[in-house]
Amino acid sequence: MGIYTEAMRYALITKIRTLLRYLFIPILVTLFSIVFFLVYRNIKITTITEFNNEQLILARTASMGITSFFKDSEADLLFLSSLEDVINATENSEKILQDYFIAHGDILSAITRIDSSGKILSTYPSNQSVIGNDISYQDHVNQVMKTHKPVISDVFMAVQGYLSIAYHYPVFKDSTFAGSLAILIPMNELGKLYLGNIKTRGTSQTWLLSENGTEIYCSAEEHTGRSFIDNTQRENEAQKLLATIGSNSNGIIKNFHDSGDSIGKSLVGEQYITFYRTPLGNTYWTILISSREADIYNALTRFRNHSFIAFFLLLIALAFYFYSLVKVRNVLKEVSRRRKVEETLQKSEEKFRKLFEDHAAIKLLINGETSQIIDANKSACKFYGWSREELRQMTINQINTLPKEELNKNIEHLLQKGNIRFEFRHRLHNKEIRDVEVFSSKIEINNKIVFHSVIHDITERKKAEQALIVAKEQAEENNNLKSAFLQNMSHEIRTPMNAIMGFSSLMVDFYDNKPQLEQFSAIINQSCNNLLKIIEDILDIAKIESGQLPIKKETFKLNDLFDELHSFFNVYKQHIDKQHIDFTLKPFLQPNNTIITDKGKLQQILTNLISNAFKFTNKGKIEVGCKVVNGETLEFFVHDTGSGIPREKQDAIFERFTQLHYNQKNTYGGTGLGLSIVKGLLNLLDGKIWLISEQEDSASGKAGRTTFYFTIPYVNGKNEKTEKLSEAGEKSYNFGKQTILLVEDNLANTHLIKKMLSETGLILLHTEYGEKAVELARSKKPDLVLMDIGLPDISGYIATQKIKATVPGIKIIAQTAYVSDDDKVKAFEAGCDDFVGKPISKDVLLAVIGKHLGVN
Repeated sequence: MGIYTEAMRYALITKIRTLLRYLFIPILVTLFSIVFFLVYRNIKITTITEFNNEQLILARTASMGITSFFKDSEADLLFLSSLEDVINATENSEKILQDYFIAHGDILSAITRIDSSGKILSTYPSNQSVIGNDISYQDHVNQVMKTHKPVISDVFMAVQGYLSIAYHYPVFKDSTFAGSLAILIPMNELGKLYLGNIKTRGTSQTWLLSENGTEIYCSAEEHTGRSFIDNTQRENEAQKLLATIGSNSNGIIKNFHDSGDSIGKSLVGEQYITFYRTPLGNTYWTILISSREADIYNALTRFRNHSFIAFFLLLIALAFYFYSLVKVRNVLKEVSRRRKVEETLQKSEEKFRKLFEDHAAIKLLINGETSQIIDANKSACKFYGWSREELRQMTINQINTLPKEELNKNIEHLLQKGNIRFEFRHRLHNKEIRDVEVFSSKIEINNKIVFHSVIHDITERKKAEQALIVAKEQAEENNNLKSAFLQNMSHEIRTPMNAIMGFSSLMVDFYDNKPQLEQFSAIINQSCNNLLKIIEDILDIAKIESGQLPIKKETFKLNDLFDELHSFFNVYKQHIDKQHIDFTLKPFLQPNNTIITDKGKLQQILTNLISNAFKFTNKGKIEVGCKVVNGETLEFFVHDTGSGIPREKQDAIFERFTQLHYNQKNTYGGTGLGLSIVKGLLNLLDGKIWLISEQEDSASGKAGRTTFYFTIPYVNGKNEKTEKLSEAGEKSYNFGKQTILLVEDNLANTHLIKKMLSETGLILLHTEYGEKAVELARSKKPDLVLMDIGLPDISGYIATQKIKATVPGIKIIAQTAYVSDDDKVKAFEAGCDDFVGKPISKDVLLAVIGKHLGVN
């Protein structure tokens, strides 16, 4: 029993010794590692502290430089702002700004004088495109305008077109704020000057941060001008750093920034960041130096390397010990890694497949070598109208309408560039052709080149673009027509004006030659009528377009209207020296019947059409007539043997501003509004107009001919006997010392009316004011008042109402240039007894006065 116990004790001790033999090295390595770690950590903490203090000194030094720069700039701007030339922004101030810029041009990009409202008065270097620009919307400009104190801006886009920092110093004139003087500093120049020369260890970086978190300068150039938050792409950590800076003037913090790598690429990582806040008047900037731990540990490299050699020797001793365990572990890890890679690849393929198939955009996968469609998503099947199986059996050539050779060139181009945008026309299953925009990129799947194409339907956009082009061309054509119309109107107005002014001036030279004066007077009258016709055409087309031309239906005999037109145009053709033209007006088939319509507008339509016929007819005949169609429509025609109208212009001649012969305007004249007025009047009368024309061919001797047809509703009036008023000869009027009050504010019109009434025995009172007219009517009680409507104080309508209220029964005749139907209605509603429109005819004026006063 004792021997057995002893043996067991020996075996146990042996096992313990064996175990201790295997555990000795791991325990020794562990103890050594712990001691090494504690020593190394203490040295590391000391090194980091010393390194950060060194960085803080560098940041403080740079801060002093920046502060000194702004103090010097403040002193310079204070001096400049006290100069009278700068205060008053004289021409000499530009020379002062130039000298200052030349002296400091290595750091400044511009110096600018701004007025009190925020507008740029001058700048150097000179840039005329920004002079006068209002920059008061910029925060720093608005701030200096409100506070009248120096302001340093944040980074902003200057009107000169670059990112800058501005230092504004207020300018005062006799204690009154007169604007500011600003220096523009390129965004990163101060940083380069005071931070660029700081010698840092390794990949350490210096950067300058504005109050709102913009990196004004950074040794990583791509960061400059961007938000610190955007650069780090870690909003929480960035906000933490900005909050620390806002509450502490200096310090050290761990945060994220671009740490760079060995090949110069941008790499955002956690670093030690030393910051020092620099107060600058209304704002503050913060100087920061970021360093990786690797840069800080450079001082520990030798110690670490020696320690690592010793540690490596220990590891060699342990290598065999852990060899088997590590080998097994690696095998297990490799198996696990492969499994994870396969799972990730499978998930990626499923994700891509789902993204491809269910995407709203039209997508195709195309074989880069054969142009075969490898796959199509649901949107593609819906758009093209073929199933996925059918599309997979097709090539892109069967869809694209381009010739195969040209399509192959585009494919070659895509193979070279890798990705490209095309515009094609694609064929659908229903034979419809659609405009498409294709974004194709070259990818590799299973070692094969595949084109990933995303297709957008741009058919509607193309239609809109084409419509825009057509609209632009139409607008240009309309503009050309308007220009030609305005040129022609100028010619048509100046021609009668030339005759009026010319013959009026000649009348003085021929005052004792009555026949010559009568001839001149006739020409002046005719020119006045021509000018009045032009004005009436313009007014008519304006009223038609605005819908303000009323219809006044009346009962009259159509044959009487034809007789009037026949008499007028027989005289008219003598005036235009076309007596040889045979003019025929065929009477209405039912001469005793009357019709109901707007006689004035019907007469205007026929007059315009017949006048056009005379204008374009040099030989042959002109025929006018009408007939009843289906018992409810009157159809008129105006036929001539003139030059004819080309078929392509037969619709255009009814448009405004359009004339048939622009290049022959000196021959035919006219405003180009006649047929447009005719069409507008017929629309008002519920009628329509059309034409049939054959163009003259001088080469073959073929004569031209044109017939205009138009219709109006036929409304039969009552058969009434009508008597024509015989044309009276010139009358002599004597009103026997009756009194007339003339209310007229135009001196020329006053002289004209006085002259017209000079031999009638009338006693004439005159005033140019409405209130004075009321007073004269009450005190003088004239027999009749000639009332103008447009007066300097009150309108003629109001004056009429007051006179009628004061002197009941007095006769008032409106004599005015307001001659529209609405104006006549207003005159009668105000109390006028009659109406005479300007230009005034002597015979008409005397007849109207005689109507109300009686004639001796």
